[in-house]
Amino acid sequence: MQVIRKDRYQSDNKQPLKLLVSNKEHGAMNCQAGMAVLSPGQRLPGAGYSQHDSEEISYILSGKVRVETDRGSEIAEAGDLVFMPGGQPHFNVNISEEEAKILWFVTPLTVPEN
Repeated sequence: MQVIRKDRYQSDNKQPLKLLVSNKEHGAMNCQAGMAVLSPGQRLPGAGYSQHDSEEISYILSGKVRVETDRGSEIAEAGDLVFMPGGQPHFNVNISEEEAKILWFVTPLTVPEN
């Protein structure tokens, strides 16, 4: 068992994406987890789409985000859960006036070497 302490993702580091659970650091074999912290108006990734073979589940902790795919968009806000099928190109934009925090989980088909 490992506890990922909140100071790991609540630091002053202004990087929007923080990998919290990984194969390299924690020995995770079937999942990865992280936190995305977006300022108002911030987009992740900054350009283009994020796309991976694995399924992704995101839980919106705070704020309101527009989740865009190559097929359309949806609005998700605090308390909503987003399921993204593997292979689906996507990105998120914080459309709220506050910081948006997104806790995400992926189930890699193969564990990346990081």
